[in-house]
Parts: sequence; structure tokens; C-alpha cells
Amino acid sequence: MPAAVRRTDDLMIGYLMLDALIGNQDRHDENWGFVVCVGPPRYILLAPTFDHASSLGRNETDENRLKRLTTRDRGGSVEAYAARARSRFFETPAARRTMTTLDAFMAAAKVRPGASRYWIEALSGLGSSDFESIFDQIPKPLITTLAREFALRMLEANKRRLLEAVSRR
Repeated sequence: MPAAVRRTDDLMIGYLMLDALIGNQDRHDENWGFVVCVGPPRYILLAPTFDHASSLGRNETDENRLKRLTTRDRGGSVEAYAARARSRFFETPAARRTMTTLDAFMAAAKVRPGASRYWIEALSGLGSSDFESIFDQIPKPLITTLAREFALRMLEANKRRLLEAVSRR
């Protein structure tokens, strides 16, 4: 285990970065899990990440994907769509609106800067071919060409947004 990721909250920051990367808007209180080992020794671990169904434009139609992929309207683009992804976290108890997935990651990054640097460095080492290789493993009948193209463009946009946000900090 890397020295920067020693605690559960360090791993959670990685999950929040993943949510920002894939535009996961479904990380609510029932989509976190813990594994309790009763021992000996007794310990509790953060469960592997799960339930990413509200990610990468999964609920969009191919018609809407095509519009976003081909529009010249910046507000209707894949990049604009990606930037609007909202987390289930509020910045303060009095806040009326949830934070974006990017803002949720950035808030957590302030708490554990070493862990956030670790996760951002791992992300910066990924290229388009890494994302494409994941999608290459999906059987063709399970994903349309437009869904694949949309998701890949969304990943690139969110990766760029994450790296730019961290560099501005």
C-alpha cells in the first residue's frame, strides 16, 4: 500500500476522484460499504467501490449523445454535460444544493492533500489508450458506438478538469 494511502479517508478521496472522473452522481449513503473482519485481529475496511450506474452518460439516448458530440454550442457539449455532474454531498449543512463531483473531490483533497496528490498523479499517468482498453473489453452488443464515444470524451474532459483544478490550487 502506498504511504500516501494509509487510512480509510485516503481511499475515500480516491473514490471521490473516480466519481469526478466518471461523473458518478449516485454516491449516496447506501453506496458506501465497509467490510468488518471479526478477527482475530478485528478490523474494518472500506469496501471496494460499487454502483456506478449513474455515470458516463449512461442514461442518455444515442440521439442526445450525438447532439452533444457534434454541437458547436459549448453549453450543449459533452464537456458542459460532464461539468454539471453533481455529487450527493453538501458543502455545509445549510447549503441548498449539492456540490459538483469535482468540488466534492477538491473539498476532500484539502483535508488529506498527500492522498489527493497520490490519486491525481495516478490519474495523470493515464492516457486515452488506457480508457479505450477498458471499453474494448465490453462486448459490442452491450454498448453502442455513440455511447462509447460519449463516455470516452467525457473521461477525457473530466480528467482535464481534475488536473486543471488541482494545478490552480
